[in-house]
Amino acid sequence: MSQALIESFRQGHQSILTSIDQIQRVSRSYIQAKPLLRLLHEKIIEHLARQDATMMNRLQDFYHEDRESRKMLEFLSHDLKDIKVKFLIFYDKHSGEVLDLNARSFPKDFQDFVQEVLDRFNTEEEYLFPLIAKLPSS
Repeated sequence: MSQALIESFRQGHQSILTSIDQIQRVSRSYIQAKPLLRLLHEKIIEHLARQDATMMNRLQDFYHEDRESRKMLEFLSHDLKDIKVKFLIFYDKHSGEVLDLNARSFPKDFQDFVQEVLDRFNTEEEYLFPLIAKLPSS
């Protein structure tokens, strides 16, 4: 189960990175990027949903006597909330249907957002995956 969960995360990472690459190729054309942004939005929502309360509670229960791991899980939870807020802010700014008022700032905003996503992926691989790997199969 734990290896399957880690593999699911890795597939999610790869799927999101593929979408990011597609958007970066057309990032100067806001009109071309917009449909791809919708697809990326769905992929990120799906990825973030993997880190639901059930998974985090399972990890907390397993590591209830390991203070260092509990602190790491607390950090991961706060970091997850932070990336969700940044995700919502980015998409609120760049998914408007009426006017594309933010088209000029899109390339830089997208690059900043991508860096946040990449940082989160690195955090997941470095800290979350080892915690998940130790979970017993259920």
